[in-house]
Amino acid sequence: MTDNQNPYTPPEAKLEDERRPGSPIKAVLVGLAADIGGSLAAGILLTVVYGIVLGASGASPDEIADAAAAVSPGSWVFVAGVVMGCGFSVWGGYLCARIAGQREYRTGVVVAVISTAVAAVFGQDAYPAGINLALSIATFGAVMFGVRMGAARNGAAIVV
Repeated sequence: MTDNQNPYTPPEAKLEDERRPGSPIKAVLVGLAADIGGSLAAGILLTVVYGIVLGASGASPDEIADAAAAVSPGSWVFVAGVVMGCGFSVWGGYLCARIAGQREYRTGVVVAVISTAVAAVFGQDAYPAGINLALSIATFGAVMFGVRMGAARNGAAIVV
């Protein structure tokens, strides 16, 4: 009896979907849009919520504007902003890696560097250098964590 006639042999069909590598440029652009765009949208939403909370507590419009312009690093608004920003950075890195499908870490580093630079530019006047440096490190790490998750989902080995 040959293998084709044996009813106990496993099927020969390939059962996994074969993914083709995507465009690195598209991967970087989508990753940046998710990270920077998502963080910006979350920041706007958080500012609106913060303004509503301050207004409900009796603050005047001038006090609300001053408080929104100078959020202290220990406040719940700052912490929520950092958590949401890092979440979008992870998502941007993940999307970048998934779309790239090849050399995920190389394209991910591009997203991480650009996102970190944008975050540093936006934060340079708002926070002291030490806090800005810590936020930059957090941004870079969050993007690369997302890249790691996306590369693992792609089944990639750690290759740069």
